[in-house]
Amino acid sequence: MIMLAINDSDLELNKEGSAVSSDLAVKKALINHPHLWGVVVMCILLLGAFSSWYYWWAISPVNQELKLNHQIEIMHGFSSRQIGNLLERKGLIRSELVFQVYLRLNLAGRSLKSGQYHLDTTMGVGEIVERLTRGSYQDIKVTIPEGLTVTQIAQLLAKKGIVKEERFLAVAKDRQFIRKELGPEFAFFDSLEGYLFPDTYSFSVKAKEEEIIKIMLARFTEIFIKNFASIPQKEWPQLITIASLVEKEAKRAAEREIIAGVFYNRLRKKILLQSCATVQYALGEHKKRLTYQDLKVDSPYNTYTNQGLPPGPIANPGLASLKAAAFPAQVKYLYFFAKPDGSHVFSKTYRQHLNAQRRVK
Repeated sequence: MIMLAINDSDLELNKEGSAVSSDLAVKKALINHPHLWGVVVMCILLLGAFSSWYYWWAISPVNQELKLNHQIEIMHGFSSRQIGNLLERKGLIRSELVFQVYLRLNLAGRSLKSGQYHLDTTMGVGEIVERLTRGSYQDIKVTIPEGLTVTQIAQLLAKKGIVKEERFLAVAKDRQFIRKELGPEFAFFDSLEGYLFPDTYSFSVKAKEEEIIKIMLARFTEIFIKNFASIPQKEWPQLITIASLVEKEAKRAAEREIIAGVFYNRLRKKILLQSCATVQYALGEHKKRLTYQDLKVDSPYNTYTNQGLPPGPIANPGLASLKAAAFPAQVKYLYFFAKPDGSHVFSKTYRQHLNAQRRVK
C-alpha cells in the first residue's frame, strides 16, 4: 500500500477552522515531495497495463481446448446489453461489459441481427460479433422426431430441400469431423448416431451440411450439459447407447425407466440384452415381425448373438430416454416383452417370462 505523508503545513484552514479540499492538499503534497510524481505515474501505467491485459483477455475465446457448442436465439428487438447478458450466461464470453466496449470501439452495436446461431467456446468476441453482424439467414423450420437414425434424419432433411443426403451422411461419418466437434475421446466413433438431438430447428437454405450438423450437435451438448452435468464425458457413449435402446423399445413414457433398469440388470449379470431393436438396426430396415433367421444376422449390433451393449447408439434419443438411462428404475426385472397395445410385461425370471407370454397369446 502506498501512503502519502501530508504534513500539517500542507493543509490550510479557513475562517471556520475547517480544512480545504483534499485535492488541494494532495497537490501541495506532490509539490512539496516531487518524488511522489514517479509513484503516481507508475500507478497510472500499471492501471493502464492491467486494463489493456484484461480487455484482450476478456475478448479472447473462453476455452480454446474444450469446444462446447451452443445454439442461441437472438430475439428481434434485443438490445446489445441483452445480447451480451445472454452470451455471458451461456458461457460464450467472459464479460458483458467488455462486450459492450468492443461493440463501441468497432461501431458494431447497431448492426447485430436477430436469429438463431451456432456458437462455441473456441470463438472470441470478435468472431462472435462478426457472426451476429452477418446474420443467421435461418428460414426453414423442421422437426426431428425422437428415435430417428442418422440415415432417416438425412432423408428427412433432404426431402425438405435442406441437405444432400449423401453429403450429410458423409459428414456424419467423418471421423476427423467427429473428433473436431466432440473431442479426442470420440475419435474412434464411426458415426454421430445418437448425438444429433431431436428437436425443432430453423435452418438456412444457404447452410451447408457441416453447419446443420454442428447446430444439432450444439443442441445436444447444451441439453446434455444442462441435465447431466455430473456425468463425466467418458461415460456419455454408454449412457447414450442405452438411451437409444430405451427410445426404440419403449412405447409408453411410464415404462422408459423400467426398461432402462432391465437393460442395466442384464448387463450386470452378463446376460445377452436380446433387444429386437438392435436387430432391426443391424438389418438396416424395420420389419413388423422378426424371424428366427433375422435374430442370427451377423452384425456387432445384434445383441442376440453379442454380449453387452452394441458398439454405439442405434438411434438419436430424446431427453426423456436420456433421463431414463441416467436415472433408471431400481427394479429386479430381467425380462420384458411387448403386448399388442404397445405396453410391456416385465418378469424377474425366465419361467415367469414364458408364462406371461403364454397368457398374453
